[in-house]
Amino acid sequence: MASSTTDGYARGKWQAWLTVVGAFFMQFSVIGFMSAFGVMQAYYVRTFLSHSSASAISWIGSIQTLLDLTLGAFLGPVLDRGYLRHVLIGGSVIFVICHFLLSLAQPQHYYQVLLSQGIGMGLGMGSIFLPTSVLVSQHFHKKKALAMGIVPAGGSLGAVVFSIALNYLFNGPLGFGWAIRVTAFICLGLLLVGNLLLFYPRPTAQPTTVLGTQENPPGTLTAGRTDNEDAATKTDGPGEDADEAATPRPPLLDRRYAYILVQGFLTGLGLWFPPSYVQLFAEQHGVGRELSFYSLAILNAANALGRILPNWLGDRWGALAVYVPCLVVGSVLQFALLGCTTAYGLVLFTVFYGFFSGTASISADGADVGKRMGIALFPVGIGALVGTPIGGALIGHDYVWWKGVVFAAVTGLAGAAVAGSALVRGPCRR
Repeated sequence: MASSTTDGYARGKWQAWLTVVGAFFMQFSVIGFMSAFGVMQAYYVRTFLSHSSASAISWIGSIQTLLDLTLGAFLGPVLDRGYLRHVLIGGSVIFVICHFLLSLAQPQHYYQVLLSQGIGMGLGMGSIFLPTSVLVSQHFHKKKALAMGIVPAGGSLGAVVFSIALNYLFNGPLGFGWAIRVTAFICLGLLLVGNLLLFYPRPTAQPTTVLGTQENPPGTLTAGRTDNEDAATKTDGPGEDADEAATPRPPLLDRRYAYILVQGFLTGLGLWFPPSYVQLFAEQHGVGRELSFYSLAILNAANALGRILPNWLGDRWGALAVYVPCLVVGSVLQFALLGCTTAYGLVLFTVFYGFFSGTASISADGADVGKRMGIALFPVGIGALVGTPIGGALIGHDYVWWKGVVFAAVTGLAGAAVAGSALVRGPCRR
């Protein structure tokens, strides 16, 4: 066995961590810009698309999120066949071109923004988010959850930068067109550097000795297989039963994996309500304008910590064992938004909700890692597509905030209940 494999890296330590840095830069640009949509939502409602309702405008952000999360279900098999580099370069080109096209959109022309930002940039995001995550997962046999927490933390930190920058650019002398061009040039540079830093693991068969001895804590979901199943694969004797045990089952046949798919949809319905509406909420309730500008940045800064620390704990205690309590706390915190009509309350909400909403729960091993991760993200994207517009419709033109908040919080708690069932009941043997 190669020394790099025994050290926990598929190709070597430096290549693995440089790939993490490159993926970090790429998600900083594309996911960071997407996660700053709350700033654009508030600007569109107030000024640029003021003739459209908040619910209609939220479809732009929700379509972005849908494509970001669900495109992986279709790209997964392509990634597993070795076309990672092609997908990443193509996605980078699409994202940058559509980013510049957004700067040409005219006020009150809703369809121009929907096509360039919602659909065009969404396609680019979807071609980058999952492939960078898959690539990082292929480099690591140990410390995988930590590495895969650092990468999406780039998106959270990018949202901090872009939300602050867009607020000042939109309200400065440049106007909408040049504000978007400035962010487009930033993304162009980051995507160029990010692509250059990526290393691609050499195609090798997945050795059961490596995966079987990986330090997966109890409760960790690894592509539809559990630690007990891996142990059965290693200890069964020769014969038909051993052959069956050595053959990975499709993820949808595993009860725990199916629970996670349902949980993803329910959580996606309400997860993006606070990031999409917190700045508008602050402005509507008379919180200082400057603090309103920083509200989304604070939320995403805390979100970055939530990406890393819980995933580090997940390497030790199990991903689901950490994720379920964080999901419960984050969902309950959404109720607190209704009382956050002061500066202190708003800061406390954005810090705590940002942290607990940043937790991730799914990793994957094996030859079909792209397909399995893509399938797991698909229901989350569907939930995000309809959830944020539903929240906007519940708020309505009169801004009845409690309806949207209750919807988001209750769907989050329902998702936590399903995820808890996955943790307690475990897989279904067939």
